[in-house]
Amino acid sequence: MLWSDVGNPYARAISLGCYALAAALAVSEILILALALHPNVHPDYRAYYIDRTTTCLNRDTVGIYSLGQTVSFRSDGARRASGMKVCGWSGPAADGTHSLGETSRLRLQIPPLRDGLKATLQMAAVVRPPQMTQRVIISVHGVSVHKVTLSGKQPMTVSFFIPHAAFSNASTFEMTFDYLDGIPPSKAASSIYKRSIKLVSFRLDAV
Repeated sequence: MLWSDVGNPYARAISLGCYALAAALAVSEILILALALHPNVHPDYRAYYIDRTTTCLNRDTVGIYSLGQTVSFRSDGARRASGMKVCGWSGPAADGTHSLGETSRLRLQIPPLRDGLKATLQMAAVVRPPQMTQRVIISVHGVSVHKVTLSGKQPMTVSFFIPHAAFSNASTFEMTFDYLDGIPPSKAASSIYKRSIKLVSFRLDAV
């Protein structure tokens, strides 16, 4: 119906309302499409679910820890270690906590310090022929502090120094493990896909 054909003011108002409703629906559909293409979500959510730039979805947790304490990541230390595990870890087992994905993180609360720390970790490689070694890069708040190559199924004790500058400006202590040689997918290794290490124990000492 043409606007000029609408002589009745009441009919003209109804017609105008229909046009306005159609325009509002069109705008809402455009907004929904825009949100679908560019959703306004938390950066952690976007990185994990949308952009897929990480396999480690951040969990808002901070573990309680006392310097000089050795925390078991086997089944016997499940309760104490649980709060420290941010992402990239499976549940604990008798041989340790297995990593999942390309990155794992630990986060814990430590007292203010004036100097650095010594870290002592027990770790073992997840091996599957022909993959018999696992390269691990360990960083603290984005600062690389140690690189190690694990081989064999037996746990290996790894000790390294963490400079105070790596964590001095942070409210919590966060350690990241990046894996370069995760088990690739295969029919024979589907149950351990993307696993790299088993973390057996964790300890920090002031130096």
